[in-house]
Amino acid sequence: MKTGNFLLILFIQITIGCGTSKNLTSYRENAQNAEAAGNYAEAVVAWKNYFSQSSPEQGLEGDVYALAAKTAYKASETELAVSWFDQARYRNYADAEMYSILAEIFREQNNLSKELSALEFLADNYDTKNPEVSSRLFSIYYETDMGMKALDVWEKMPTETRSTEENLEKWFLLNKKLNNEEVCDSVSLVLLGQNPDNIEALDWNAKKIYNQTEEHYQREMAKYEKNKTRRQYRLLLDELDKVTADFKKALEYFEKLWELDSGSRREYASYMANIYVRFNEEQKAVYYRRFAE
Repeated sequence: MKTGNFLLILFIQITIGCGTSKNLTSYRENAQNAEAAGNYAEAVVAWKNYFSQSSPEQGLEGDVYALAAKTAYKASETELAVSWFDQARYRNYADAEMYSILAEIFREQNNLSKELSALEFLADNYDTKNPEVSSRLFSIYYETDMGMKALDVWEKMPTETRSTEENLEKWFLLNKKLNNEEVCDSVSLVLLGQNPDNIEALDWNAKKIYNQTEEHYQREMAKYEKNKTRRQYRLLLDELDKVTADFKKALEYFEKLWELDSGSRREYASYMANIYVRFNEEQKAVYYRRFAE
């Protein structure tokens, strides 16, 4: 009797197990078929049924959760996608698409630290020259003042990615913070070649030319004050012609900035007033000096 009961129970367990296994296979097939047809919401429901019918003994692999998570992301169920991706990571599973999606989700959620972690994992373990990954990493490092990391990832970025105005401007500003003047000089000219109205590049060149020219002016005037001869006076006039030409170049930049960046007019007005003083145009100097006060 006892033997008969045992066999009956064993038969029932085997039958239930087979039924569950068939159900799981059916739910997974339903999920994949629905996804293939573009019915992502329906596919998510099938995946939910799949997981609800599974048991710990069946030991689902991480790739299954990752597959379901990607479907959930396509269905715009981002929280569910993150949850299933977490299950995949718990089972030591990872792939490039998984971390790319996680980075995108965290970016949409404005969770910079988690986005950065996902991107760094992606860069360290997969294609480090992915233009979207390297560009975003560079932006985050720049925004969070991690200058050395930004410099490092810049060298790994494809040329076409580095050449965009947005990335070039960040590269310029980063080197400006680091006092790399030669880099700033060259990059500012590249920026102006791409966009003649780039404010950062205009500002850099306007002030650079102004400062160099003012130093030139002061230097030549000091020479003449020490040696007031006819020869030195002729030399002074020749140098002042160069000074005037350079101040005109600076003024062109400042006039453009005056129109493009009205919020900084007070600062630009000081430079423009001083230039007109050097031109002996007192009326214009007074006009701009009013804005600087």
